[in-house]
Amino acid sequence: MKSIRFTNAEISMSGNLFLPENFSEAERYPAIVVVHPSGGVKEQTSGLYAEKLAGHGFITLAYDASYQGESSGEPRQLENPYNRVEDISAAVDYLIAQNCIDEQRIGVLGICAGGGYAVHATMMDRRIKALGTVSAVNYGDMYRLGWEGDLQPSSSLELLGMAADQRTAEARGAVTGYLPTTPNSMEEAPNRDFAEAYEYYRTPRAMHRNASSKFTTRSLAQLITYDAFSHADVFLTQPVLVIAGSEAGTRWMTEAIYQRAASQKKSIHIVNGATHIAMYDKPDYVTEATEKFASFFSENL
Repeated sequence: MKSIRFTNAEISMSGNLFLPENFSEAERYPAIVVVHPSGGVKEQTSGLYAEKLAGHGFITLAYDASYQGESSGEPRQLENPYNRVEDISAAVDYLIAQNCIDEQRIGVLGICAGGGYAVHATMMDRRIKALGTVSAVNYGDMYRLGWEGDLQPSSSLELLGMAADQRTAEARGAVTGYLPTTPNSMEEAPNRDFAEAYEYYRTPRAMHRNASSKFTTRSLAQLITYDAFSHADVFLTQPVLVIAGSEAGTRWMTEAIYQRAASQKKSIHIVNGATHIAMYDKPDYVTEATEKFASFFSENL
């Protein structure tokens, strides 16, 4: 693994590039961009999947999103979905510029919110030849319909007002406002997935100094009105493999994009017994998913 920098407009992006065993500069390899969840960084689950897939012969790139981790940008922890999608294309730009990478064999793998962004990027950027997701979340649907898809969209109107009020306050000189992406304690968790999210991000299980488990309050305005899956029935034509845990509250979103994708070569794999977060790092589940992705990307890149 080597640390690299690339750019997305004025943002300096920080990434980790994983190379296959016996890597040779004289060869040309397929490559996979791996996209982290909201509130995460490249040293967590995206880096884990990137490392595992490099072991199957791919060059892989896990990076910190704009405004997050070791990438630049102010305000810190801005979670603008449109920036996040553009990050993916910027990562593709970097890979295409490397002589050791075959530009006709580039894929993307996204995890949680990174899965939603990966779906959107694949529709927009035809240089991406295959798409994989793990525990995919369409962030807009999550806010409009709830983690388990059981809310009414009108319930999110109050949050839009919160975003507007905070932006007004900041325009008048207030400090940047933030909201947590994970509960502040296990007791605050509203369900099993969020309890495990607390454990993953806020305990030694996977906590990292650059993953602050928060995002800017103003980001709500973009997130609530965003739809990562919009027009997937028209534009998502590349090969697709989506994976989710059988016990994940968000499983319905993985099933939704599988149904909506226009791809003539799409598949869904449900990992028995896995929760949303368990797919991030539990060895047996990650190994099962990685084996599926290795076969999928080998066939389609």
